[in-house]
Amino acid sequence: MHIKESLINFLYDKDYFINIFENYIHVFNFRELKSLSSKKIILKLDTFTLDIEGNDLFITKMLPNEVLIKGSISKVGFIYE
Repeated sequence: MHIKESLINFLYDKDYFINIFENYIHVFNFRELKSLSSKKIILKLDTFTLDIEGNDLFITKMLPNEVLIKGSISKVGFIYE
């Protein structure tokens, strides 16, 4: 089990990361799902809010601090408060 935890810590040695692809977006280490609709998803991270807009958006995978969103993504914005 220690090897698995060490590997995960090595791979995810960041406060957060966001991978954006053509049809999906993967966010690791978000804090809260603030809003969810088929056109807009808002995620709260430590220092900013991630605003994802598009069509037919839906969550295909969600863990306590990780989410995979699929759909036709048209805009990704960062809101610093």
